[in-house]
Amino acid sequence: MTQSVEFLDLIRTAFPAEPVPAQFFWRQGKDSLDLDIPQELRSRLLGRPWTEVTLMDWRMTGTSPVLARRYLEPGTFMYYVPSIIVGVSQDIGFVELALEGIIPDNKYHVPRGQWWSEFSGIASLDQRAALSAFLSHIRRMSWDEIGPANQYLLEHAESVWSN
Repeated sequence: MTQSVEFLDLIRTAFPAEPVPAQFFWRQGKDSLDLDIPQELRSRLLGRPWTEVTLMDWRMTGTSPVLARRYLEPGTFMYYVPSIIVGVSQDIGFVELALEGIIPDNKYHVPRGQWWSEFSGIASLDQRAALSAFLSHIRRMSWDEIGPANQYLLEHAESVWSN
């Protein structure tokens, strides 16, 4: 079994496709849901199992996952994270979508805030292990290919999910 297949098996095991989250948009969110991004999220993700959501669906929302997650419940975003990871495993050219999506969105990527606390707090040990396996896979297989900016993001992601 190749390393790629092994980490993808970990992802599929750690992130069950059922049940699809009932609560989609973040109740404490301050952003209007009448904008294009929430409408695209609704049409491309809402009610769909993560196994049917592609990287193209994420790209067609008109924003990156790190910005899209502002609208989503932390548990809902955690549910859909594997769709991004699986897509990136097939096209490493979009690795920043996965890396930015799983680290805190602030200048130094420091874990803080209610959304991040809920998001990281709901990750099971199996999900943390699967995310770590994904990050290890990127480091081993694509370090030179991803470039310095994504190497920087990878290092932050490793520090966030290794704890």
